[in-house]
Amino acid sequence: MEDRHGSTVSLRSRRTSSLSSESSADQEIVRLPVLKRVPLPKTPYGRARRLLIPASGNLPLVAISMRADAQFINRQDQFRLTLNSLPNPGVQQHVEDACVVGDIVVLGFNSGPSQVTFLPVTTEAPRRIDSKALPHVSPPRMSRSSGEGVRCLAAMNAAAGSVEFFTGGHDRRIFKWSADAQSLEEPTVTKIGAFLDSGVSAMAYRHDDNSLVSSDTKKLYVTDLTRSHTPSPAPFSNYVNQIHVDPQIPHLTLLEMAIFDRRMGGFDKAPCCTFGYRNANAKFEQSYTKGSIHHTFFVRGHHDGTVVLWDFRNVKNIVTKRQSKLTQSVVHTVVADSRVVTFSDGVVTFLNDFLRS
Repeated sequence: MEDRHGSTVSLRSRRTSSLSSESSADQEIVRLPVLKRVPLPKTPYGRARRLLIPASGNLPLVAISMRADAQFINRQDQFRLTLNSLPNPGVQQHVEDACVVGDIVVLGFNSGPSQVTFLPVTTEAPRRIDSKALPHVSPPRMSRSSGEGVRCLAAMNAAAGSVEFFTGGHDRRIFKWSADAQSLEEPTVTKIGAFLDSGVSAMAYRHDDNSLVSSDTKKLYVTDLTRSHTPSPAPFSNYVNQIHVDPQIPHLTLLEMAIFDRRMGGFDKAPCCTFGYRNANAKFEQSYTKGSIHHTFFVRGHHDGTVVLWDFRNVKNIVTKRQSKLTQSVVHTVVADSRVVTFSDGVVTFLNDFLRS
């Protein structure tokens, strides 16, 4: 880890236990370190899963663990809101994926009494809302070791009073969920006309052409949701672990691969570019590891703690803009308020100047 404690960034401060982090005119200016670690409570099976950013800027980041603990981090002052900690209620659950749709966090489980749980993020005390729908049912011929329930999620739309998203299951099926914010327990669930060759490993919604990009790790599918049509999939030599579509760059789809971090381009030809980071000493890279797009940058943390920022605006010359080494394996990396934030087991780390050239 770099020793950069002498460098600081000016930010406004407001120490509060509320989920809201609005500023006020009489706040005093404090200086936060370039690298700020926010420790999280240690719990059995509390591995890191996802770090989520609600759409409303005054709401905190939400850290979701494998066992469905939820921790809230003030994104301006960068501290954990201890009074709003939401530990697992004592039910055995296994979070496969989590996403945020507007200001509502969605958790997807591969085991437990629910397949989807909603967690609205507001200025009030947080609460879980379990969905009654159980659409993903593994066929009898599949072994339990192959997994059950939800395997991945993809956000779609957040309108006034409603949310829409997709679940991909170990049963190879994809469902669209539509839920009213006032009755999240009873969403409308519709099957999508795509049946993959194996469990759904990753998905992303493309707003510009109303399509869903999905993968079963070795093949890529593009479903036209307007026509309910899925053409023949494109095969890949490497495993597709994550799919990204940024609304600001709708024509570009980024794929996180098990060997290459990214492939980009059309699916009926070679990618327009590939780039990534390879740790020669790592035995494996978790399929849960995920990075983020920010304008023409892509940032990702890795199993060995290395965090890399790439600039892909010129696909013929991908530039590694920044690289730093943390002490812990990174599972999820996001960009919140123009700051890179990583999520590792038991800690959220703010890299406050990482996007600065």
